[in-house]
Amino acid sequence: MTTVALRGISRRFGSVSALDHLDLEVGDAEFVSLLGPSGCGKTTALRIVAGFEWPDSGEVLVDGQDVLGKPANKRNMGMVFQAYSLFPNLTAQQNVEFGLRVRKQNRETRAKRAQELLDLVGLATAMERYPRQLSGGQQQRVALARSLAIEPSVLLLDEPLSALDAKVRVQLREEVRRIQSELGITTLYVTHDQEEALSISDRVAVMSAGRVEQFGTPAEIYSGPRTAFVANFVGTMNKLEGKVVSREDRVVRCGPILLSVPDPTFNHQAGETVELFLRPEDISLELLSKGETPPSGLFEGRVTSLTFLGPVTRVGLATDLGLLLADVSSAVALNLAADTVVAVKLDSTSLRSITA
Repeated sequence: MTTVALRGISRRFGSVSALDHLDLEVGDAEFVSLLGPSGCGKTTALRIVAGFEWPDSGEVLVDGQDVLGKPANKRNMGMVFQAYSLFPNLTAQQNVEFGLRVRKQNRETRAKRAQELLDLVGLATAMERYPRQLSGGQQQRVALARSLAIEPSVLLLDEPLSALDAKVRVQLREEVRRIQSELGITTLYVTHDQEEALSISDRVAVMSAGRVEQFGTPAEIYSGPRTAFVANFVGTMNKLEGKVVSREDRVVRCGPILLSVPDPTFNHQAGETVELFLRPEDISLELLSKGETPPSGLFEGRVTSLTFLGPVTRVGLATDLGLLLADVSSAVALNLAADTVVAVKLDSTSLRSITA
């Protein structure tokens, strides 16, 4: 078993606070992603775990033991960087063998391990190729195999797919997850790509200004954001501002419309200003005939934009609640055009409330 815990980690660079009493725990064989915008501290946190940076305060515990006194090469961790960082004068096999050579493993052991790992990452036929003879995706596979060769107890990945094109990125992230699950390695993964983090992680830590805003499963992060930052950063959200009419009934007035909020975490006093959040997929539309008024429970909207996204089209709507975005079937969107008047329905069961 291998667990990793960061306790009260702080790190400053001059007047800039990169990490502010960061707390995080990664369970045995768990895949945890640090997700956040540039400058939020996620890479600094990873480098501190790896031993490439030292915190101003706090602890890094591996299986309950503080490793801050150990240099990077004594922590038994594998690191994959954004840049492939392969040795250009070594073949794929020799690159994978490098860490084993440093550890003075014999030639036969090195060759066998390299062959196993290159086969694992799908490069068994490219063992004798040099980095210049490999695509970007293949080079990153070699870098992953090299990090696994030393049989690390913890795998650290710092935005390893950001330099790749979209299709290769999707393929390789699935390979990373498959390999991690197959080998059962405790993994900490840094990314700014929301889709990437949500698709491959057991849990996601959303970071902002050196702290964790929310830590939970992908479903919890997406469906139940606890802060305005998480709601706005992860996916697309509609934000509605309103005032609480009734705390007991969880009723909020947004402009001329009263909304019932089923959110079980709702705990706002009457008269308090709140922000309500709703995903575009939780808004549906109905076409209206000229002069027709919306049915009961629906309200009027005017189409301002149409953005084709494949199976769905994102529709911009001017409403009494402000500008809203709705995701509708692209087949339905064929009947829409700018200035089309529609009836708008909110799936109120999906409304989330956050104090403004």
